[in-house]
Amino acid sequence: MNFYERQSAARRSSRWLLLAFATAVLLVVAVLSWAVLLALGFDDPRSVAQLARDEPGLAVSAALFWLLVIMGASTWRSLSLRDGGGVVAQGLGGTRVDRTTGDPDLRRLRNVVEEMAIASGVPVPEIYVLDRENAINAFAAGHSPANAAIAVTRGALMRLDREELQGVIAHEFSHILNGDTRLNLRLIGWLFGLLAVALLGRMLVRVSSGADRRRGAPPLLVIGAALYVVGSLGRGLGRLIQAAVSRQRERLADASAVQFTRNPGGLKGALLKIAALPVAGRLATARVDEVAHMLFVPGLATLFATHPSLAERVVSLDPSIRPERLEAVAAAHQRAWERSRPPEPAPPPGEVGDVARRLEALLVPAVATAVADSVGSPDSIQIGQAEALRLALPAAFTAATESPERSRALLLATLQSHVPAEASAQRAAIAAALGDDVAAAADAAGEIAGALPRLLRLPAVCELFPALRRLPRTERARLAGLIQRLAAVDHEIDVYEFCLQRLTYNSLVDQLEAREGHGASPLATSFAAIGILFSVLASRGESVDPATAFAAGVAHALPGPRRPPLQVPQDWPRRLWTALSRLERLHPQAKRTLVEALVITISHDQQLTVAEAELLRTVCAVLRCPLPLLLPRVLPPELAAR
Repeated sequence: MNFYERQSAARRSSRWLLLAFATAVLLVVAVLSWAVLLALGFDDPRSVAQLARDEPGLAVSAALFWLLVIMGASTWRSLSLRDGGGVVAQGLGGTRVDRTTGDPDLRRLRNVVEEMAIASGVPVPEIYVLDRENAINAFAAGHSPANAAIAVTRGALMRLDREELQGVIAHEFSHILNGDTRLNLRLIGWLFGLLAVALLGRMLVRVSSGADRRRGAPPLLVIGAALYVVGSLGRGLGRLIQAAVSRQRERLADASAVQFTRNPGGLKGALLKIAALPVAGRLATARVDEVAHMLFVPGLATLFATHPSLAERVVSLDPSIRPERLEAVAAAHQRAWERSRPPEPAPPPGEVGDVARRLEALLVPAVATAVADSVGSPDSIQIGQAEALRLALPAAFTAATESPERSRALLLATLQSHVPAEASAQRAAIAAALGDDVAAAADAAGEIAGALPRLLRLPAVCELFPALRRLPRTERARLAGLIQRLAAVDHEIDVYEFCLQRLTYNSLVDQLEAREGHGASPLATSFAAIGILFSVLASRGESVDPATAFAAGVAHALPGPRRPPLQVPQDWPRRLWTALSRLERLHPQAKRTLVEALVITISHDQQLTVAEAELLRTVCAVLRCPLPLLLPRVLPPELAAR
């Protein structure tokens, strides 16, 4: 199952869960309305059915009231999670891990997460550690890769080696890339509405226990008991449905993690260490029940289990292990680790030039189907590239990426013009929008930004976004608008400037919203948008034969007789921006075809230039099809897509 099929499956699961949740809500509303009529007619000889027939307005009012209670509670909880996965991690006692941390375990965690993010082509998620948790566990949460967070327990950091930690992080990244984290946050919000009914019932029972019972059971007690029982049963039904879906997504995440790392031993080792612990993966926090479906392994073995059993997961990674011998194998694995446990040396920092040459050696050819299949599915080659890229970034650049203010100055500095008059105009625009202090900071960051090789420029800028997302929403929007004004100072937008504008907007404004990442439109409905996109790609991508490259890509995207013409308008940045917003609503499988067509156009001349790589990465980011690290190279003729 590739990325596009996984996205389609996630959409189907979401619709199915929504239908199941709606059914559970309607059943709960019906029973609660009956309980209200029973309580109100407690001293009335008429039956509940007769009372409903005689006074239909009362029954309708009761049903609407309970529906509003459930939906209101669900909406409130969903809105409280709108800011993304960091809210969930903080609610469980998580502490954000800074780049400046001196803790070697936390530095190792940051390195692994950053490498996986770079390899996957997504922003680095916020990273949290659950310091008070000694079990081995982890989870990922967020509505999209742009506002995702990964949390790892202190027990995992203490007990897992780098290979095992990488397997766990790859598992969590698969949840981010497959759309599971968005589905999981929705489930928290939806199920809270049913939980709120049970909580309200418990409160009413307690209140009614002190009431005067001389005239029999008070109506308040009847309603409270009904609320508690029905709310608990409704939430239990919801969790049954949740568990059935979650188990399938967990199996997929394990398979994806192995695909990412090409190393089943890392994930298997982590699971064996969990099996060897008395507490397994159980967390101590009282709020674990709400997030059980998001954890790496919650330690449940019941009908409500949201994960397959440890034995099933280990055997799927290593069929030579028999399920009945899991405890013995886990104990032996733990003893072997405790005996060896070698220190993990930190890789030496390399010079930018040396690491850039290492990146070149790891490059893969841009064959259309291979690139399209790599979306959302990085492998060990891309992870190796990501490690090299992380080491290639200058130390001064890396040090600045932790602070939102310094990251903002660096981002602005990457647009500095070498023409004095234009640079002066840019500085004035920064000062007018953000103040003289920010303008001075951008000037000071110019040397760091100027030292970035063109090959690394856009991937490096993406490293700034996690810190920039901590700016207030109004400041993020102001920064995105300022980027557009700075790029337009010379009255001409180049490919890098356009890509920077769009990625900044996507990462800091657009994709932080809790909305659906894919639509249902076929390619044929985006005829004009496809024409604009491929015209810009063929003409701005430095192709030696733009017309032929354009025709080859468009023919793959729109195989029918009707094709858009090659035409690059003067205001191509504005037109392309609008076109990408239209293409964002395509069906996942239509996006796969579009990505293949883009690579056909790019690789038509058997080369992949920096501008083409930047444009392809940006388009895929807007489409929410995260493209693993793809760097320029000349393609051998026998491998070039035709």
